[in-house]
Amino acid sequence: MIRPAGINGQPGALFRDPDGRLVNVFALDIADGQVQTIRSVINPGKLRHLGPLAGTDTLRRRVRGG
Repeated sequence: MIRPAGINGQPGALFRDPDGRLVNVFALDIADGQVQTIRSVINPGKLRHLGPLAGTDTLRRRVRGG
């Protein structure tokens, strides 16, 4: 599930697993109407304050069908 969100004053998105746990945060740096940089954050230490996080082991099993 992808939800648009403001990230540090710039447009971005929160990516959640099917159970609603956070997987990843993307942020876009916009200047002069153009995307300058795309940032992806998956570090649990930096995302923990946003709510429950998806475990990487669980995600791997789902992707591999196991």
